[in-house]
Amino acid sequence: MNKGLIKRVVATVYIIFVLFIMIIGFAYSNQDTAQFGENFIELDKGWCVDNVEIEFPYAKDGVFTIEQDLPVVYGDQFLIVQCFYDSARAFINNEEIYRSVDAKLFGNTSNVGNKEIHVPMKPSYSGKRIKIEFDLQDSLYGSEITASYITTRSGWGIVLLKKNMFSLVIAVVLVFSGILEILIALHFIIRKSLILRQLSFEAVLYSGFFSVLSGIWLICQSRILEVVFGNYTGFAILEIMAFLLMALSFFELVRAVHFRVSKIDNIIDGIYALMILGAFLFSLIGIVDWGDIVIFAHFIDFTMLFFVGYYTYSSIKEEKRQNERRQIAIGNSIFLLVVVIALAMYINSIDSYYNLVVVIGLMIYIGIQLGVIYRRIGSKVEEEAELVQVKELAYTDELTRLTNRRFFYEEMKSLEGKNLSSDFTIVFFDVNGLKRVNDTLGHDAGDELLVGAAECINKSFKDNSTSIISRMGGDEFIATFIADEKELHTRLKRLNDCMTSWKGQYIDKISMAVGSASLRDYPNVDLNALCKIADDNMYLDKKAYYSSIEHERRNER
Repeated sequence: MNKGLIKRVVATVYIIFVLFIMIIGFAYSNQDTAQFGENFIELDKGWCVDNVEIEFPYAKDGVFTIEQDLPVVYGDQFLIVQCFYDSARAFINNEEIYRSVDAKLFGNTSNVGNKEIHVPMKPSYSGKRIKIEFDLQDSLYGSEITASYITTRSGWGIVLLKKNMFSLVIAVVLVFSGILEILIALHFIIRKSLILRQLSFEAVLYSGFFSVLSGIWLICQSRILEVVFGNYTGFAILEIMAFLLMALSFFELVRAVHFRVSKIDNIIDGIYALMILGAFLFSLIGIVDWGDIVIFAHFIDFTMLFFVGYYTYSSIKEEKRQNERRQIAIGNSIFLLVVVIALAMYINSIDSYYNLVVVIGLMIYIGIQLGVIYRRIGSKVEEEAELVQVKELAYTDELTRLTNRRFFYEEMKSLEGKNLSSDFTIVFFDVNGLKRVNDTLGHDAGDELLVGAAECINKSFKDNSTSIISRMGGDEFIATFIADEKELHTRLKRLNDCMTSWKGQYIDKISMAVGSASLRDYPNVDLNALCKIADDNMYLDKKAYYSSIEHERRNER
């Protein structure tokens, strides 16, 4: 592995660790008590409705009022009541001291983000009776008042931080690991690697998206962002959209894991994507309230569960390998168990830790599915490695280690019809005297002559980035590259010098007939015709060679 990458990963983990230590130290820095002394008061007891004391969680239809006597309060404190409400007002001595404001987004009113009221306190309120009038939201499983506190805004933020510490740690880990998964998956998808299947890395990509969205959802659920930055409506909408996109990315992950790429599967996928986009747009322009999307999200989740179950059942049925069948079955069992537990927790209390159960359970499920993916990738790597080895043997000349005739013709076929440079050049080589060397010195010497010729051609032409050098068979070689006339002459001189100085165990000099042809000299010919011209020029050179040594070529060969 790249050492620079390891260093960056270690540095990133170290920075995250230090930041967490700082945050935890800040959250637990109070020296008196964990509840911040007089700055934090739990106010769950003593509330009355119609002079009857109630217990939290408490729910009632229509508009109703809760009341009780306040303890000693200070000017920097707030009375915080947790509930999902449409409207709320607070009174002391029948004087209104607080009224909720309708949330608006692009001019459209919405109750999304109405999760808790913050009634500002004054020292003069100490010991007085406060009345709070509520109209709770209509919720899928009912809406209720869950808790109330008196504290400062910063104290409330620290309480939420401590309460959700584990969730936040999980959220940060999910965000960073998800980003890493996305980057790795995109790297291999963009490369379009022959070894690794694209669908497998699409699954890793969607796993990364799911992790990032889960982290965002958990952070929004903690309510810390609203306390720190305000804008309850904006972060509530972010939470809803993250929840919807989590479902979609999970569905895409399952599709990729089980290779569900048929036309019907794509249509189902498209319908879900359009439904989510439509819900977002309708809410944006005010046709649908943002809060109602939660009900729609449950519909999306339950219908997706059906298809996820069907896909996994089909995969188990079709899977031939017992270990993968077992892994998929374990993943499905965990997934169903998590869904049942989280649903029960949500129905029992909307403020329960059902969200953390969902994310942890789903990440375990996804981990099992990714185990299947990595197993497939590993087996695919082995198969492709064997295929690469076979291809290498098929395209490589065993003696000279150059590419062979098959490779050369496939390369030429890939160039057909392309607009080639006018400096595209083909050079044919034919080793002189191979038959004589075989007859007089033996075939080992003949092999050495061919290897030496290949080495000289390689040294002379390989450093051109466009060159292709192949042995065509017997004593014939060919090279193609892009070079102007000056470079061609330079390389041919380099070849001649190498042949003159080359020495081996049997051979102390190499001679080759050479013929070249360039598109600049024959602009209107195709590649086959250019090869023929280079081959003819090579035979003219060979004829001149034999004439110069006064030896008949037919006797030499």
